[in-house]
Amino acid sequence: MASDVVFDVKSRLDRKVRLTDIQWSHIETRHKELRGQLNKMKQTLIDPDIVYHSAAEETHQYYRKFTKTPVTEKYLLLVVKHQDGEGFIITAFFVGRIRRREKVLVYGSENSHLV
Repeated sequence: MASDVVFDVKSRLDRKVRLTDIQWSHIETRHKELRGQLNKMKQTLIDPDIVYHSAAEETHQYYRKFTKTPVTEKYLLLVVKHQDGEGFIITAFFVGRIRRREKVLVYGSENSHLV
């Protein structure tokens, strides 16, 4: 069954990243605070504060801090799987801090975005 694309954007890492309706349904069911936050999700991909790669999970984690969210000042974290020059969002949620353990910095500066 093919899924429809909610959006696709070119990320800071120069990859086309898409959000499918199936993943969006999963995200908004588990993380209700993300309803109405599609523009913040796009902004996080296009202009993240920092991006890490997790070899263990084979994912990239895009973080961007927002001062106004449905859950106070938080980072929006998008977990993206990259393959064949493209990417797709696995999940997304707001977090209070950036988790760095066992991850490799691929964009941004670790010192400039400490919580």
